[in-house]
Amino acid sequence: MKASLPTGDSSTIRNSAVGGALGTCLLAVLVGVIAGSLGSAFHYLLEKAFALHAAVAGLFPGDTGIAALATALLGAAMAGGAFALVRRFAPEAAGSGIQEIEGTLSGLRPVNWLRVIPVKFVGGVLAIGAGLVLGREGPTVHLGGCVGRMIGEKARAGRKTMNTLLAAGAAAGLSAAFGAPLASILFVTEEMRRRFHYSFLSLHAVALASITAKVVNDQVFGMGPLLPIQLNIALSKAAPVPDEIIGFVPLYLGLGVLIGVCGAAFNKILLACLRVTDRLSVRTMLVFASSLGGVAGALMVLAPGFVGGGDSLVQAVFATPATLGWLLGVLVVRSGMTFLSYSAGVPGGVFAPMLALGVLLGMSFGCLAHQVLPDLPMNPGVFALSAMGGLFAATVRAPLTGIVLVAELTSSFELLTPLIVTCLVASLTAQLIGSKPLYGLLVGRMLGNETKVTR
Repeated sequence: MKASLPTGDSSTIRNSAVGGALGTCLLAVLVGVIAGSLGSAFHYLLEKAFALHAAVAGLFPGDTGIAALATALLGAAMAGGAFALVRRFAPEAAGSGIQEIEGTLSGLRPVNWLRVIPVKFVGGVLAIGAGLVLGREGPTVHLGGCVGRMIGEKARAGRKTMNTLLAAGAAAGLSAAFGAPLASILFVTEEMRRRFHYSFLSLHAVALASITAKVVNDQVFGMGPLLPIQLNIALSKAAPVPDEIIGFVPLYLGLGVLIGVCGAAFNKILLACLRVTDRLSVRTMLVFASSLGGVAGALMVLAPGFVGGGDSLVQAVFATPATLGWLLGVLVVRSGMTFLSYSAGVPGGVFAPMLALGVLLGMSFGCLAHQVLPDLPMNPGVFALSAMGGLFAATVRAPLTGIVLVAELTSSFELLTPLIVTCLVASLTAQLIGSKPLYGLLVGRMLGNETKVTR
């Protein structure tokens, strides 16, 4: 028996396919516009929230103690409000949200965008604006994915197109946060590869949404990327000449191994902290989130480098020489605050805090290497930049994304060689010692917690 042929002539079928592809691309652009606009508004309100701390502290000139107490109360109210808002209206809005999008791409998790978008947006502004050590990229990725779902539902998209629009929204959200469209595309294709329905059309749709979100964020609203492009001025001076790179390879290899071990430890400690807070009651968690917000609010006045997403800290570390003791002290405090902040049940990501920890680790390694090998000409900034991408590669297990993300963020493409070596070695080290990718662990935790009764 002959197989039945589709009705209509070949030109009709071809025109229908072209129309479907064009429609998907147009929808992806729309997703990019809305996600970029949301990301810009999110960034703008966070800047206002940080300025509010400064304004409150400014009411008490010359009295640092009273100013710190006032900002502590402000931070406690903001963090406590963020937790209460999330727990009451959209528990899935807690944390990064990237795992939520990955669960949805796999068909394992529904997306209620109507409640998640306002709760994630407002809760994220409150939590991150309180000074907690959280990044804005997690919320913007979650918001972008929700926008993709919303547009897909309104357009009555099929399953494959819906998957594409979800992924496009996630890439757009990341692009709006970091101003790194290429890294955002790579993140979807590398980190979400098991859940993303990769095809010629879907890749182009993701790329269109990513670059559209960046244009909207940078050119329309003028919010700019996470790190200013001027960082390249300092880093370009640190680039070794080509003949010197081979001589530094053993150091990059050692740094990669160290960062790989640290990345594995980061994932293990973060999941352990989440397991502890999962067992706490709602009332206890509210007290915990509020108290942590109070500590962060006070530190916004007393020691601002210890709190916040870390972008200003990264710039300061590169711009001003620091002692090894100071770097290690900030590293310890920020590590603890990162784990506690992410475990507090409020919206916020770990990308930016992770990049800041990588910079501190790399700069510490560079300072120590200079003390051990004083005759070897080196700039600790090279190790800091390499470790920034390496820690991301080791925890998320997406080395290509880590390489391109750091290169785009800092416009330091001349340092690709040490960056590539460190990222690949760090990722391989974490894999060899049995560490699992961070977002895979968070997806598993999320699905495992679905059957638990809300306390």
